[in-house]
Amino acid sequence: MRITIKLDAFERAATAYAVLWLDVDSGRWSRESHDRIEIPSWGTWQTAVNGTLLTDRDTHAPLLLLRGLELNASAASRLRLPLHETHGGRADRLIVDENAATRRCDSGHWHIQCVDCEVIVAEHEIFSDEPDAPPEPASHPRNSGPLLT
Repeated sequence: MRITIKLDAFERAATAYAVLWLDVDSGRWSRESHDRIEIPSWGTWQTAVNGTLLTDRDTHAPLLLLRGLELNASAASRLRLPLHETHGGRADRLIVDENAATRRCDSGHWHIQCVDCEVIVAEHEIFSDEPDAPPEPASHPRNSGPLLT
């Protein structure tokens, strides 16, 4: 299951946005497009007390808290709420300060744009530790006979 989420309406840049894909089965997210919101191209997510926490792929530092989006990382079939395109809430951009404390630096809004329940195998995998998908066998054998003119 993959969830497409749009982030927007942040305090410091009202026109800033990002579109993220959250892969419920792998526990990863990827940034599909963005403008004026600087976040890495992908990372991991985990269930938090009051929402879903997106973390950096390398440092595992918290980046965003999607308040009210309560996903269960163990199984897509056990989501804690019905997901639909109108569901949304507050998005807090987070930073880790010099004392290793996490604090909110900016707030915006998130909302679900799409919930895709199909299993999708990407042609090229953006997650650096996963290989590209193998090519699928042709579903129809090619006709090796002469061309009709």
